[in-house]
Amino acid sequence: MTRKNLIFLSLLFIAGWLCMGSCLAQNNTTAYGVLDGAEELGLIKFSELAESTGFANTLDNQGVLLFDSGSFVIFAPSDDAFAAIEDMNSLIENQTELERILSYHAVWNSGAFVNISDIDSARTLQGENLSIEITDGLKVNGANVTESIQYDNGIIYVIDKVLMPEKSSMAGAAKAAENLGATDFASAIVAEGLEDRLNGQGLMGITTLGEGPFTIFAPSDEAFDAAKSTVDSIKKQDMGMIDLLGYHMVEAKDLINMTESGSAKTLQGESLAVDSVTGYVSMARVLGSERYNNGVVYLIDQVLVPISLSM
Repeated sequence: MTRKNLIFLSLLFIAGWLCMGSCLAQNNTTAYGVLDGAEELGLIKFSELAESTGFANTLDNQGVLLFDSGSFVIFAPSDDAFAAIEDMNSLIENQTELERILSYHAVWNSGAFVNISDIDSARTLQGENLSIEITDGLKVNGANVTESIQYDNGIIYVIDKVLMPEKSSMAGAAKAAENLGATDFASAIVAEGLEDRLNGQGLMGITTLGEGPFTIFAPSDEAFDAAKSTVDSIKKQDMGMIDLLGYHMVEAKDLINMTESGSAKTLQGESLAVDSVTGYVSMARVLGSERYNNGVVYLIDQVLVPISLSM
């Protein structure tokens, strides 16, 4: 074998090892999700419930487009805390109640605070507030924080008690839109019967037929006022408002499968141009956001009108 051939084979060998090393490096940078963090903390019951309800997907931000930075703060009860609940079996059988309780243990931080200990109360995905205390260690609603761990989309705090919300309902898409200043949009999705679908309640309340999570682009009240004549005209069309509202909604799987052009298919059927870098949806600018129990609502400064309605 000539010296030239030996050099060539050596280069191929080195290239092969470099390629293998690159692949191993990529494998080592795999996502560290909420279930990974919970497993490391020994939270077996919390992991089971979060996975069975699909809540783990929410906490991992799967299929949700984020225009701004944000993260979750999760207060996960220990296995002993779950074992202390006498009617745990009946709770597990009531999927709606279980989702409501789990949502009461999660806070979305869109940049309002650096550390949870910096504030004395925080609104949960369920809609109610949790009280935060730092006297004699970190406490939430009187429950003691015993451990914590960071995961890709936030931080998990282990607590020694299961927290129970007072209200029997859970904050949904309409409430999130109201909180952002899109009351007209919120009223419209309720009036047109879209709220249950957006909240993932499913056909006839059957959880397994639920959809989402959803990303919703809610025009501000000022945007609705500016487009009043257009909206009034659309209302006169058969299914006009349903189509208009549906054009502002995208299901998670369609965000995951966004085309190279940066467009996502809406519930109305036509596609929206979405630019996560500039914070624009079509010609509308994103002004703010709020998480809700089945997705995220973005406040935008214009009413978006699909081509089929504008003609």
